[in-house]
Amino acid sequence: MILVAGGSGFIGRQVISRLADAGQKVRVLARGVRRADLPDGVETAQGNVVTGNGLSAAMDGVQKVVHLVAIIRESREETFEGVIRRGTERMVEAAKVAGVKKFVYVSAIGAQDNPTYPYLLAKWQAERAVTLSGLKYTILRPSVVFGEGDEFINALAGLVRYNPVVPVAGDGRAKFQPIWVEDLVTCIVACLDEGAHDGHTLEVGGPEHLTYDQMLDIVKDAMGRSRIKAHVPLAVMRPMAQVMEWVLPRPPVTREQLKMLALDNITETDSVMRNFGVQPRRLADSLDHIKR
Repeated sequence: MILVAGGSGFIGRQVISRLADAGQKVRVLARGVRRADLPDGVETAQGNVVTGNGLSAAMDGVQKVVHLVAIIRESREETFEGVIRRGTERMVEAAKVAGVKKFVYVSAIGAQDNPTYPYLLAKWQAERAVTLSGLKYTILRPSVVFGEGDEFINALAGLVRYNPVVPVAGDGRAKFQPIWVEDLVTCIVACLDEGAHDGHTLEVGGPEHLTYDQMLDIVKDAMGRSRIKAHVPLAVMRPMAQVMEWVLPRPPVTREQLKMLALDNITETDSVMRNFGVQPRRLADSLDHIKR
């Protein structure tokens, strides 16, 4: 039995489908997941990684875990420390008690012991919980993940679709390495194999380094839209983001995200081919979902 924690999310849904199609026994741990939304034969378990409620029951009979639970912005109810750090610690403890044989954790490129970046700090702390657990593990650190339902490329598409002038935070020169969700799923599933990449932390990304401006241009071209880019200094964007954090329950951009948009988010362009024998798809070749 494979437990997919965070199975109702953008990446989790694809992982579940891939495993179910391969005939694996799969259980989904998620809040409010509907059985009707899952492939036939997939089990569901209610649980909360922050409180730990339901984790013991969810782990019953589980041999392998894929841990995907995360948030990309904080709210009044959910924090990086609570969901990412403590949530992973609780998952690890439950997995140890259950005798889980392999724990695959999806982190992020840039995870670091630096309080300047709370999201990346929480990811680093979560990684530490996994590496020090005594479990057999593999940690994957992807760059930005794109595909139908993602919150990054689809956000760019939304800006292009509705705005003749598209605002860009900062100079637009920070580099990213977008990886198609199906390619990331291939990496995740491969790590579940016996002995595959045990004890390793692997950075994975697509086949090209692209600046934010270049990604925006690719999205514009895919949608057939001509748009003007307006670069807005971060010093101007930060107070605007702060106000949105105060008044909106789900702000479109946060101060934390603005800080991270100034960081390069890349690894070697052959990382997926070298570690998994798969040639990942380019961003421009995988954008049919934003043309609708």
